[in-house]
Amino acid sequence: MPFTGFNEGSLRVLLTETDKHYADYLKQMIVECCPEGTVVEHATTPEGAVGMLHGQYYDLCFLEHDMDGSETGLDILKHLRGSNAMTAFVFLTDYASKEAAFEAMTLGAMDYLIKDRFTKFELAKCISFSMYLKRREIELQKEALRDSLTGLGNKALFEAQLKQAGERARRDGEKLGLLVVDVDGFKGVNDKYGHKVGDKLLQQISERIVSVTRASDIVARIGGDEFAAILIKPKSIDHTEATGKKIEKALSSDPYNIDGTIIKVGSSVGCATLPDDVDDLDKLFCHADKDMYKNKKFRKSSHGKTEYYIGQTIN
Repeated sequence: MPFTGFNEGSLRVLLTETDKHYADYLKQMIVECCPEGTVVEHATTPEGAVGMLHGQYYDLCFLEHDMDGSETGLDILKHLRGSNAMTAFVFLTDYASKEAAFEAMTLGAMDYLIKDRFTKFELAKCISFSMYLKRREIELQKEALRDSLTGLGNKALFEAQLKQAGERARRDGEKLGLLVVDVDGFKGVNDKYGHKVGDKLLQQISERIVSVTRASDIVARIGGDEFAAILIKPKSIDHTEATGKKIEKALSSDPYNIDGTIIKVGSSVGCATLPDDVDDLDKLFCHADKDMYKNKKFRKSSHGKTEYYIGQTIN
């Protein structure tokens, strides 16, 4: 019976195993233990496993300890160096080795199994337990990676989410949009009214950005007055640009009321869509950031220096 710890759909599983007969046997067990539609892929060498883990997203990975050649499953974990933060690893050994199991756990594995010494029920329990631990670990990491002022993700969480979203988009042949938002006139607000007012302004700005993006999109605060939005599966490059214009309008059309003080700011938004603008995920942010600065420069050259804040106070 498949485990029922998670009901979010099928899983992607990678099995690293040099013995083809055992790999086929374990693959069948995994399919029977996991939700319908689960995909199990197989790597026979450490190099192949590392390449697949770097190039694609997997929910779960079974790592064989003693692989052919000079490297082991432990070496695979060392090569990854935590880059696959969303993948739950399970260590497979031919014998009971506390030392190897302990090292695997310290390198990021969630659990370990001794080959030919576990039942289907024990495998299902291991999968469920490992997935639970990984999800809980991710939840705790996200709590630490939240911006305490706005409640949005911070830059570190944004970078991890962008990487994951990009890998999934390339795997599924989908588009991925990215917006970089810089608040125009924010320094003047801080200078005139102080950081307390500035902080409240940033909170309202974050709410406006979230209000014009979809629930599936990801919004983050990546700097003092800089935000970013990851657009999941935009219909086209026009969709990304249109969302950018919505954000610009939302942030500048209506003034903000901060404890009775009316404040007006603007914004400069940069857009980039994968793979239309760039075909490399590493270049996506750079493209959007450059586009944002281009728009900021154009706005300044067209309108000159603009004082965005308004000092009207309502009694």
